[in-house]
Amino acid sequence: MKIFLPLTDAESVLPILSDIPLFGGMSDRQLSEILEWLERGVFAQGEYVFQKGDDPSHIYIVKKGKIDLLITDQGIILQKKSLAGGDCFGLASLMAMQRHASTAITREESEVIVLSKQALLRLQKVDSELFSLLMMNIARELARRLKLTDGILLHYIQEHKEDPQAVRRDPPPRDETKISQ
Repeated sequence: MKIFLPLTDAESVLPILSDIPLFGGMSDRQLSEILEWLERGVFAQGEYVFQKGDDPSHIYIVKKGKIDLLITDQGIILQKKSLAGGDCFGLASLMAMQRHASTAITREESEVIVLSKQALLRLQKVDSELFSLLMMNIARELARRLKLTDGILLHYIQEHKEDPQAVRRDPPPRDETKISQ
């Protein structure tokens, strides 16, 4: 597991945070306070940030560099997203408390800012207002991503509408026996 160090260059991070939806709606005081909870890490080119199946431990923000988010299954590798400065990842796994479904690997030397699961839990006890705002922003970001995924699925269906196996036009019939029980 990667060791993360305290954030020592808070002034260089503050402009990045203010542009990230995760920290939207936060006052200057709250942004300064959140800096106290953040850590930093540097990854060499080709180094894994996490791999599919790993337990989630952090929310990651790319400070600089490029990181590829990959989905793999049965020898198929799909680049889900290429992340760069200001992009956040690891949110869904941490919030769902499920192992990572994807792999994050650096395309070049990269620096990340992280908020650990432990820091998040401590923040809940220390500043419930800031914690609540952060949780609301995380929920909004996950909802945006879900909407984007819906759009991708609808695009796929439009591209494959002639393939009866790819598209189901009618909803499945309701199983009335399950409803009455």
